[in-house]
Amino acid sequence: MKYYPVALILALIFANTPANAQITFSDTSFVALQDTSITRDVDLTTIPNKVILQTGTNVDLALNKFLFVRYGTSDPLKISTHPTAVNPFTMIDGKVSATSFFELPPGQEGTMIFIDLQAKRVVNRVVSRVFPSNSVNFRVRGYSIFIGLDTLSYTKVKQVVDNPNANTNDFFDPETARYVIFRVDKQDPSLTNAFSTTFGEIEVYGVGYLQQGTYGARVLDAGIPVNWGRASWRAQTPPGTSIGVQARSGDTRDVSSSWSDWSNEVTTRNSLFGVYEPRRYIQYRVNLYTSSVETPRLDEVTISYDTLLVAKTTIAKILPQTAQILKESEFDYQVNVESDARTTGVDTLVLFTNVPLVVTGVSVNDLNIPFGVKNLVGRIVIGFGNTINFSAAIKVRFRFTPFLDQTSFPSEVISKSNPLNPQRVGTTVTGNLASWTLNASGVPEQVIVSAKADPNPFTPNGDGRNDETYISFFVSNLVVERPASIKIFDVSGRLVRTLLDVKTTAQAFVEQNAIRWDGRNDNNRLLPPGLYIYQILVDIDGLSPAVVTKTVSIAY
Repeated sequence: MKYYPVALILALIFANTPANAQITFSDTSFVALQDTSITRDVDLTTIPNKVILQTGTNVDLALNKFLFVRYGTSDPLKISTHPTAVNPFTMIDGKVSATSFFELPPGQEGTMIFIDLQAKRVVNRVVSRVFPSNSVNFRVRGYSIFIGLDTLSYTKVKQVVDNPNANTNDFFDPETARYVIFRVDKQDPSLTNAFSTTFGEIEVYGVGYLQQGTYGARVLDAGIPVNWGRASWRAQTPPGTSIGVQARSGDTRDVSSSWSDWSNEVTTRNSLFGVYEPRRYIQYRVNLYTSSVETPRLDEVTISYDTLLVAKTTIAKILPQTAQILKESEFDYQVNVESDARTTGVDTLVLFTNVPLVVTGVSVNDLNIPFGVKNLVGRIVIGFGNTINFSAAIKVRFRFTPFLDQTSFPSEVISKSNPLNPQRVGTTVTGNLASWTLNASGVPEQVIVSAKADPNPFTPNGDGRNDETYISFFVSNLVVERPASIKIFDVSGRLVRTLLDVKTTAQAFVEQNAIRWDGRNDNNRLLPPGLYIYQILVDIDGLSPAVVTKTVSIAY
């Protein structure tokens, strides 16, 4: 088999290629085109034919955000024992009922209720509601309201020394804040009185705009299955605001289970959508965000597409679809391509993965062909020596070590006739398992697996041989992103080098992803020969980190 350098192959693919004229949909009148099933928290009328966020004037900004209580006393006897009144989050859940209220027994003056709005908002009103409703006996007798940008420094905006009302409704001058603090200054003066202080709900209101909203467009019809291209838009995005666009595609006029899921959000104009292609129909939605007192404004959305296709249909699958975890194996990634008079042919296959792969061969209808490989962040680009412009089974053989119970390999194909608009490869689904997804059995209980330093010992003397060691390992069974680190210590326990300090989910730190150490400390000074300790740590839950400690030697 003859191999060609990837640079040469990709240069042939992308150089001197004719431009393929694109067709575009352009939306500029948003009121008439909205999909009410996915449009929420946006204003389509204040500025005609524009989309902005809804005002937050009549919206409870505290609803389902975050809250914690700093009690006025640490005496456990003065904490409520009522089985349904001890959860402080019932104060911001939008309900006032026998199962949704919070109680402070007498003797808890000074208790502070901190509400985190989770964004900077302009606040001008706080409401508290008692339980049972309108029961003055359970009211807060005196209170103060504070606001602040953090929990360390805050400003008093309201104080009521003697409150006669069951429910409170306090206005104050608008101020920018993230935190609202409600302090209980006074309760019933008699500790023998059976009446306590109850909160069914605490609500916060302000001016400005809601934190997030979504505009959903109508379904767009290209008339025939097309290769969907890029999204672009005109918008005003003041500081602290942003816009993101998503899309989904299908072959039916009405959105159904056969449609693709919503694509990843694109936040840069002229970005490609990750939707199934070719498809006749597409729908987009625009997400508007603000962390300030201003709103973004959407003026226009443009969706481009090509009627010329890379392939009429593409279906990808991995063979075999089951494997042993943490055992290096070989696999075939097969893409079945159907071509016709409206297709330009396949010149490049892109695998979307962060898994370290070694591509060992490419075949078309079981005949080996020349190829080039380029490893990029999050993807592997495989260029072919000749255009595959006929119906065929393209197989890419690679080897890797599975470290997850499931590993997916979505992909796209590219034609040199239109290299700027790749076409997403399709997949079949059987029992909720996509055909391009590998199932691995024997998931280990350990989080850090197969840790080693190689070479060991190593000789960082600049002679070009074994000047560096590479620390490799697998992080498994970790779905939520957690802190991970690699630190080097001398035999006295003194920290000399931090090699890694990141947040990660399950990941393979092997082969090209292995962590390099050149024998130097954090001050870039070469360390003396001897025994050193490397410690790999993954902070699983903030309490009990997974740790692997091993030794590595420097020799000269």
